[in-house]
Amino acid sequence: MKKIIMILLILTVIKTAEAREIEMEEIVITPSRMEEAVSKTGRKVDVVSHRKLKYLNPKDVSEVLKYSPSVTINDFGSLGAQKTIQMRGSTASQVLVLIDGRPINSPRSGDADLNNIPLEDIERIETLRGAASSLYGSSAMGGVVNIITKEPPDKGQETEISSSLGTYRTFQERLSYGAKLRNFGYRLNTGYQSSEGHRDNAEFNAKDASAKLTYEFNPHNLLTLNSGFYKDKLGTPGTITSPDLNDKQMDRKNFLDLFWEVKPWEDKDIELSSRIYQNYDRLEFVETPEPLDKTTHSTKSRALNLKYNQKISELYRLIFGLDLTDNHNDSSKTAKHRYMVRAGYLENHFELLEKINLNLGLRLDDYSNFGTNVSPSLNLFYKLKGEAKFHFLIARSFRAPTFNDLYWPATGVEEGNPNLQPEKGITFELGIEKKFSRFFKTGLTYFKSEYERLIKWQQDSDTIWRPKNIDAAAIQGIEQEISISPLDYLDINISYAYLLAKDDKTHKYLTYQPKHKASLSLNYKGKAGLNVGLQGQFVDRSFHNASNSIYVKRYYVLGLRVSKKIKDKINIFTNIDNLFNKKYQIRRGYPLPGLSVTSGIKLEF
Repeated sequence: MKKIIMILLILTVIKTAEAREIEMEEIVITPSRMEEAVSKTGRKVDVVSHRKLKYLNPKDVSEVLKYSPSVTINDFGSLGAQKTIQMRGSTASQVLVLIDGRPINSPRSGDADLNNIPLEDIERIETLRGAASSLYGSSAMGGVVNIITKEPPDKGQETEISSSLGTYRTFQERLSYGAKLRNFGYRLNTGYQSSEGHRDNAEFNAKDASAKLTYEFNPHNLLTLNSGFYKDKLGTPGTITSPDLNDKQMDRKNFLDLFWEVKPWEDKDIELSSRIYQNYDRLEFVETPEPLDKTTHSTKSRALNLKYNQKISELYRLIFGLDLTDNHNDSSKTAKHRYMVRAGYLENHFELLEKINLNLGLRLDDYSNFGTNVSPSLNLFYKLKGEAKFHFLIARSFRAPTFNDLYWPATGVEEGNPNLQPEKGITFELGIEKKFSRFFKTGLTYFKSEYERLIKWQQDSDTIWRPKNIDAAAIQGIEQEISISPLDYLDINISYAYLLAKDDKTHKYLTYQPKHKASLSLNYKGKAGLNVGLQGQFVDRSFHNASNSIYVKRYYVLGLRVSKKIKDKINIFTNIDNLFNKKYQIRRGYPLPGLSVTSGIKLEF
């Protein structure tokens, strides 16, 4: 702590500084599936802008999300290792991850691997905390992460190139190029990553490419085609107590997304949109090369989304939509299976007395394999005197069983359960935010969730492991956020989350749900394009098993980021992670890297 205070004092006495940039109000789409100002939404939304992404220069998406309150990243190692997100006591399969509104959670496993998401084409990331099944259906029990990709430039052309070299022979190369030719625009992105890893059999390399094409028939009629692929190969060393030095894994992903948005009448506030997309994911896992022991798992999701958005009056806006999804699974383990989801949702937005926003939502999901689920929600936003606001939420949510849960084959040790029902939850939330001046603002949120019919794999009387709807959980917590700007060139952000997540029957703590988490960031913006940032995070211990007899130790890590802009076109940067070379784990048996350094250069023209 003394080191942090000393660095802060050094930064504050630097005499030269630049005037603070005037920021436009942020617009988000995740809380309601329509564009709205952050200041007017009644949901807790964190926004990481493209400007902040450039400043952070992260190696993967998890490095951006981990500083959000009540977010826990399941990190299984260095670059390339699986990284999934938990939020407010949820599991990874209870957090929905979207790219431009397109779900990417695997119907096979239920979660989304953040390591597989390319960074070069991200415009911003919106993180919605709390239940959102009334809009998004399954998996949105703990929250939603929506990654918004870059659009083609408004005019002319623009190029971004970056290259970096880091510890463990880690290389990252990225290229983004976009142009606008009259009504036609496009953006092309490609990237390459490789690393030897910090453990034996942790080597990794990956390639990705994507293209976004837009055609503007007129200012109110836009067609967008987005497509891309990702592939990687990595070693999977397993735990340090039982290492696997031969295991390899290969991922292959591709997608196609066609989106059309139109305002048919200029004098009426009506928007229509439709989306057709396909996600394809193939995972190969090699247990031993000789003799070859390989399993393959392929999933394919095809979907059609329709949405209607109309402002009926000054007081009332209506949004409703239809979603149709067809999921296929072809696996050497679970064989071929398929299910369909037909869903409809309705959002009613009321603006009352210029200070009150009331949102009533309802969604119905009909699954071909286990029936119908209804998810209502009520969200209230009230603007208090001064720059303060109060928000309230009560909502139901659910998560559908995965292909693995339902159809894992009878091996004599494990077996799926085709009779599983969805997990269900109800969430209550209230909070207040207050901006005291342009130098200081804070927010406090309390949330409580009750989950039932949670899916748990356990041994039956015949010693076979099967999943069953047997668990229930009671989760509550508090989130505190403070933003301080004591000087024009210094920003201080502090967040703290208290989480009490317990099994409702045994009253034991849920696994990998730390009770305390705190983050601190100091960001200094000096003259001539110099930026210096310190980011520290404390995470309390968490339990590895349901009986709470084994735990993962608490840890504190600190990172330093320095960047310098040269002639407005060139930016050089150095990131130092785990500055004090701490030995720590997030998942038991999977040690995280020690002190590591990444340096690079970014060109924009």
